[in-house]
Amino acid sequence: MTGNWIDELKQSTDKERKEREEINRQRSKEFFDKMRVKANAERDEMNGLMKQVAERNYNDNKLKRDKEIETAKQKAMRQVQSEYESKHGVNTDKTNGINQAWSNLIKDL
Repeated sequence: MTGNWIDELKQSTDKERKEREEINRQRSKEFFDKMRVKANAERDEMNGLMKQVAERNYNDNKLKRDKEIETAKQKAMRQVQSEYESKHGVNTDKTNGINQAWSNLIKDL
């Protein structure tokens, strides 16, 4: 009987140890799964924020480019009009208006 009792106690102890190990493994797995889910959520949030910043920078740069292009177009147009006015002696409506304003101002003096 003594040998049987010892074997049963050993088997019972081994079974309890294996159950505890399985419970600990399961808890560890659940803990790391939660940590992975949390890390993925944080990464997704960070990626979303970085995407928003990149889009904002792109839009700001695009607006800045468009303004610079428009300014350059206007400057080029004024230069071309000025060259043709002096070269061909034909004034634009704007130049004629300015000349007329100066003329009226001088008459009043």
